[in-house]
Amino acid sequence: MSDETPTERFEPPTAPLPQGAWREASAVTTETEGPDRRMLIALIAIAAAILIALVVLIVVLVGNAGSNTAQPGPEITASESESPEPTPTETESPEPSVEPSTEPSATTAPPPPAQSPSFATFTGPDRATCPDTSSAVAITWSWSSTNAVNAWFGIGTNNAKAEPFESVPTTATYTFNYQCSEASQRYTVTLEDSAGRLTHKTVEIVRQ
Repeated sequence: MSDETPTERFEPPTAPLPQGAWREASAVTTETEGPDRRMLIALIAIAAAILIALVVLIVVLVGNAGSNTAQPGPEITASESESPEPTPTETESPEPSVEPSTEPSATTAPPPPAQSPSFATFTGPDRATCPDTSSAVAITWSWSSTNAVNAWFGIGTNNAKAEPFESVPTTATYTFNYQCSEASQRYTVTLEDSAGRLTHKTVEIVRQ
């Protein structure tokens, strides 16, 4: 054999793995796939538990909503429905308001008692017609009284009992002279009752 003959390279045949080595390789593959499968199963279990919890929560909420609806109450028997009547308590009734009536009263108020003593009537002039300033003219007064026992006539005073000209009847027609020399003059008749109370009637006469 010469040296120029090309040299061929022969690859040695791959020897088949022994049966034990293949089992070891598949065991390794199984061991690597085991944790992933267990995790997937755990996630599925967790998702199922969450779903069950949601279903339970929905059922509880629906049950609570249904319990809020009006439920028929228990039937009341005749003995239960008859409740004892409450004992009435004494309460003060409000007084009725009285509105003032606008209609006139049917009854009239009695007249006030007459002053004692008093003049029932009194008439007489308050002017004196004088012809001159040296004459005197007659003036006549008339009066009647109630409850009077004494009477006085006075000149230039408001109290004839304190400054009397003369005593006069309690009911009388009395004439006196007015002196024309005076431009005016006051004259008073005073009445007195049994209790000593006085009533006065004063007139100022003016000369004309």
